[in-house]
Amino acid sequence: MTGPQREIDIATRFLAGDTSERMDLLRDEGATLELQRLLGPTAFSDLSALAATTGGWHLADDGPTNLVFVPGVMGSALASEGIGGIWWIDYRSRNRIDDLGLSADGLADTHAAFRITPVAVDSSYEGFLVAAVRQDGIHHIPFPYDWRKPLLMSADRLYERMLAERDQGPGQNPIHLVAHSMGGLVVRTALMRHPEMWRHVGKIVFVGTPHYGAPAIGGYLKNHLWGFDVLFLIGRYLSRNTFRSLWGVLGLLPAPVDVYPETSTSGGAVPDAAEYPHPCANFDLYSAPAWRLGLSPEEEARLQAALDAAARHHRDLHSWHESLDQNLRDRMAVIAGTGYRTLFRLAYVKRFGFRWEHMDRVTERIAGNPHREGDGRVPIASARLKWTGETRYVKGEHTRLPNLTSVQEDVWRFLADRPMQLPTTPAAALRGHLGEDPVATGAWGPLGRTPDDPGYLDLAVPTRDVLADLEAALDAGRLPEFIHARLL
Repeated sequence: MTGPQREIDIATRFLAGDTSERMDLLRDEGATLELQRLLGPTAFSDLSALAATTGGWHLADDGPTNLVFVPGVMGSALASEGIGGIWWIDYRSRNRIDDLGLSADGLADTHAAFRITPVAVDSSYEGFLVAAVRQDGIHHIPFPYDWRKPLLMSADRLYERMLAERDQGPGQNPIHLVAHSMGGLVVRTALMRHPEMWRHVGKIVFVGTPHYGAPAIGGYLKNHLWGFDVLFLIGRYLSRNTFRSLWGVLGLLPAPVDVYPETSTSGGAVPDAAEYPHPCANFDLYSAPAWRLGLSPEEEARLQAALDAAARHHRDLHSWHESLDQNLRDRMAVIAGTGYRTLFRLAYVKRFGFRWEHMDRVTERIAGNPHREGDGRVPIASARLKWTGETRYVKGEHTRLPNLTSVQEDVWRFLADRPMQLPTTPAAALRGHLGEDPVATGAWGPLGRTPDDPGYLDLAVPTRDVLADLEAALDAGRLPEFIHARLL
């Protein structure tokens, strides 16, 4: 096969393939040009180097599954069974991104004929997935899910998958769960809804999970896809109305005042906390009118329904965790990233009397303050989970955490009942030697601009010239980070 049809075939196979197929394609000289165009030269080089280390390896697991990896939000490729194509996210089908919108209740596609389904975990996780294959006795599978829909739906699918894997095995060995970002909330929701699942689960590791939500999601709701040039570009294809329909994404808003850490006490947590007792905002995040989005009554009612569901879910998860037996909590470990500017707080500024005219986005770090330290997406206060068996810290950016060698090694240690070695405090992580590993991290995550800044732009909206240049680069295949864009 030659020409455009071959390119489409190779790119689609790569985006929808499993680790074994991707590694084979990366070693196929006939696929090099197409994959370089899809991934970009740097990411292609890094992934090819990874593929070279697996030459001769049998990447398909022979034994019964004993580890399930659950990725973060937007970390699963979504394809249309009805029309065809990878709609999240293949730059060639970017005009279909806005068709990923959901019905008013968040349960179905806006058009039933589209039949959107998750098909694969994003290739940015290959560093972790290949490392898992190399561990003696680990037989893993990734769990792609539809991150657009409510966490309850993804949690039910995870439970069904766990039962299916258990039915295929001898039943003696438990299945461990390793989850990145939103994936950790999917895991916790599955355990909450299906307590019998504990009989099949061994240990659980949460890597960069926003257990209590992330202010970044509020930034996107208020200002649309702000903060990174590639997200601005995606915002040209994903409308505000479609974004507000993604119940799963809105479920990552910071938890309500009565749930978010340290919101039960007045003042002292962060600057301005006395004005409104939430570290992440000085207004009610779960009141649709408080967002001042200029919506019609119907649009505001739809947003309020999604916000009500998100608040209810946060409260349910919090109550469930508080009621868990400690022996179950001891089977959980948290690995949180630190050392990066993060959107920590959204704050309306009072001007002209009592009118709210402007919203500040607070990203400056404050040493030692868990509400003002983070991994570029998630504050430490949200990544921590009380009473878990282990909580460890690493200097690392959110999307790259699973690919850090130091993180991977501590995951294997915890699963094998060996002592973890990452620092037990954020301060120790920042002054220690265990931090970013440029080889393990890979270049296909968000592009950083300084060691302490994941790349937030100071401007509210890029100029037309900047957007035009980005669009031209995308058309020419020179913007490979587009296909790995993440909200978290």
